[in-house]
Amino acid sequence: MRTIGIDLGGTKTLAVLVEDGVVVEKAKRPTPRVGSPDDVLTTMAKVAASVDPDATATAIGIGAPGPVVPGTGVLPAAPNLPGWDHDVPVADLMSERLGGRPVVVGNDVNVGTLAEHRLGAGKGVDDLLGVFAGTGVGAGLILDGQLREGPRGLAGEIGHIFVAFRDLAQQVEGLGRGELEDYAGRKALERRVIAAGAPDNEAMLALRSDGRLKSKAWATAIEMNDPLARRLVDQAASALATAMASVITILDIELVVLGGGFAERLGEPFRLRVEAEVAERAFAGISAPVVPARLGDAGGAIGAALLVEGLA
Repeated sequence: MRTIGIDLGGTKTLAVLVEDGVVVEKAKRPTPRVGSPDDVLTTMAKVAASVDPDATATAIGIGAPGPVVPGTGVLPAAPNLPGWDHDVPVADLMSERLGGRPVVVGNDVNVGTLAEHRLGAGKGVDDLLGVFAGTGVGAGLILDGQLREGPRGLAGEIGHIFVAFRDLAQQVEGLGRGELEDYAGRKALERRVIAAGAPDNEAMLALRSDGRLKSKAWATAIEMNDPLARRLVDQAASALATAMASVITILDIELVVLGGGFAERLGEPFRLRVEAEVAERAFAGISAPVVPARLGDAGGAIGAALLVEGLA
């Protein structure tokens, strides 16, 4: 049984060919930064052909950055993809490009969580939360051993749950609405650095690359013991722990898998900091371990391939 999984990201498009649960081929291309959805679809078709030139895979799964409504194959407006300002029937259009083979589209974080559950850090656990802290904060849910997407594809979206009151977030921080992503997403953290003003932010701004404070810059700033970086990373860890502890209590989660470029760059000290506060916030002393994701960059593409196992 062979399936293709495609992880569609804002900067790169990664495809894997999976045979009986094992990745046998891998290829990636830059995601177009200008153009139209058609250019993005063409890139996905090309990267699929790179891993499977003889079209031996019988089904294709795609992990896409947006709230895909389950069963529709439609990706709505996606601000980090060029010209993607309307609903696009990705599954149907990609099936046409790939010889009529079935195509299933899911949210990228959901499929990444599925991969960690089936093949990675969450293997053997029936109820888990996958949290990926990168440019933003995304999450996926496995409940009773099954990926839970919800009727509108919003299940697990903890990046948009509130960890601060609106008035407190506005008066004290001056940014955001008090959502988790306002405190733990790299893009929002960069805005906080800029808002901090000189001289507090000068050392961090000097670490920018291509005009951005990438995850590597944050890790460097922590190594330098920069006070602003320390304060903001501590807030990020606390915000993540607050959201995780809430989900653990509401859904009786057994395990949290933590991944994403920002969290992975900050490494074990950051994960342990989050895990410790999750335990502190546990209701009735019932917590859950927070473990690092194992599958890395390929996790989303692997999960997309797993999404279509039943069709292969």
